[in-house]
Amino acid sequence: MSEPASAVPNRTDLIVGGLFLALGVYLTVSASMLPSGSGGLPGAGFFPRGVGVATVLLSVVLLFNALKGTATSRFALEHGRVIGGVVGLTFVYLLLWGTGLFALRTFVFLALFLRFLEQSWRTSATVAGALTATIAAAFQYGLRVSLE
Repeated sequence: MSEPASAVPNRTDLIVGGLFLALGVYLTVSASMLPSGSGGLPGAGFFPRGVGVATVLLSVVLLFNALKGTATSRFALEHGRVIGGVVGLTFVYLLLWGTGLFALRTFVFLALFLRFLEQSWRTSATVAGALTATIAAAFQYGLRVSLE
């Protein structure tokens, strides 16, 4: 006898939620080994720890919804091209990490990311420029950390 159609997304959600939970725990534990900061300034572990905690929380919500029977992965089935493009784009961005030109790499990444989300080129370029400038200024002047 075949399973109902809603059972497949729940199983997928359980697998994806479990993988992201493991990733979030790994990030949180790894970040706890980095310096916590001094003089009121966040240290090297601040942002990785924040990303790890957020990943854990979101994966717990996904797992809870999967166990409850609320299908959430239909989005992935309907928007596979977008998700694949964004994942590929992120992979290339991370491969280029440490090669210099942070502002240019980040601007291109964000502009293409927004295009995958079907924003116009004008909107994509404007938002990517504003976000890149804000990120660069926050790290350079707020945290006194060079991104190059």
